[in-house]
Amino acid sequence: MAQRESRLSGNIRKAIEEHFRFRVFVFKVWGSEHMMAGLPDLIGCLEGKFFGLEVKHPETRGDVSARQEYVGALIERSGGLYRVVTTREEALSALTDLLDR
Repeated sequence: MAQRESRLSGNIRKAIEEHFRFRVFVFKVWGSEHMMAGLPDLIGCLEGKFFGLEVKHPETRGDVSARQEYVGALIERSGGLYRVVTTREEALSALTDLLDR
């Protein structure tokens, strides 16, 4: 499953970069023992606004760990956007919502 989500994350990252061009910085977080637990799969900044996107396949959308929910709440509390997304369209919609804030 991790490989499928990694491929999906890559496709979503590309869609974000293509859609928002020079207005966005986004990178894929690769988990390891050296990284903070619970970080979203994609982290970035769009026109000065921070976002974190947790990428899941539709059938595993609800498989967000307690730590991921906690980190997502920290991001939201500090003014950023945190979303669980399953498609390119959901990700682009979430970031469009971010711009409307």
